[in-house]
Amino acid sequence: MLSRYTVFLVACALPFLFTNLLAPQTANQLDFWLMWLLAMAVVGLPILFAEFALSARSGLSVWQGMQKLTRDADAKIIWRVFAGLSVLVGLLAAVSTTTRIAIGVDAYLPQINLGVPTAALSAGLMVVALILSLLKSRLLPVGLVFILLGALISLFDGGASSTIATPVVTHVSLKEWGQAVTLALLSVGIGTGLYWFSGLSASVAVYEHKKSLSGFILPIWLTQIIFGGLALLTSAAFITPLSFAVSSLGMLLFAGFLLHYVASQLIARFGLMMGAGLTVVLSLILSLIPIKAVVIILTIISLSAVTVLSIFSGFIMKISHLRKTLNFKTEGRYNIWRVCVRILVPLALAAALVGLVLSWF
Repeated sequence: MLSRYTVFLVACALPFLFTNLLAPQTANQLDFWLMWLLAMAVVGLPILFAEFALSARSGLSVWQGMQKLTRDADAKIIWRVFAGLSVLVGLLAAVSTTTRIAIGVDAYLPQINLGVPTAALSAGLMVVALILSLLKSRLLPVGLVFILLGALISLFDGGASSTIATPVVTHVSLKEWGQAVTLALLSVGIGTGLYWFSGLSASVAVYEHKKSLSGFILPIWLTQIIFGGLALLTSAAFITPLSFAVSSLGMLLFAGFLLHYVASQLIARFGLMMGAGLTVVLSLILSLIPIKAVVIILTIISLSAVTVLSIFSGFIMKISHLRKTLNFKTEGRYNIWRVCVRILVPLALAAALVGLVLSWF
């Protein structure tokens, strides 16, 4: 059983893993900050409520929970695809982490000349992460400490870019909105199943005591904003060999937790031998893919997973079930949430995907 504080560790660590990857050189752009905060409020918060509501309602892990929820809602089994998409997101997130570390070894630690291709080093790091996954979430606090320490070393030892001192307003585009939405979702893990998985026991306890989920979810969301903003600021700092080595150790520990999440879901679906085997084989194969392709695939699957979660929560789940689970103090708050997941979130995700596709091609 995971600690109730695991969700906060996830919310603190994930931004530092993906901010540089998804939204580089945006720390001094005021318009990007505003769009990111808007995305966190309009897209991130409603989906966070939806994910925790489904977790509390099912009382089961992601894969088993979606099976139960589709049966309760008399829905088609196609909606269970969210469980599969969430597993792929976790797997690709771990792959992107080990690949970035492998690339960084050549860039920041050239004195360590292993004489092997980057893909081979990435696969080797993936093996280490797979071994660390056996420790489940035990090393997650240690990983967070190393990640934060590495970020602070970059900021105070390497120094921040001079551009951060001169905030600017850039041309607003769909590409920028796509980056903001992706950062608001993927970099803090919203809608990927990670909060469902790590906060299952806590959300179920809140539901069983007939309390509102708001008191549990809002502190997590505020944590995401605080550490997401800190990650944006430190992304403008120059990376030093020491900061890279320290933060990479933390990132590797977190990759182990991501693989633990993936393995637990695959084992729940396919059994111990098949689930563990799939985790090992898929992680090693995907670690050979170039980082740019991994990021594109990860972004598309993440946005797809959030879209499925939004539609399932807003249209497929029975209204009485979610109203009782969310337990908002007023009907108006529930209606606002429902409008968001039914209309605003799908439209925002569609616009983000269009902007990202235009930037890629």
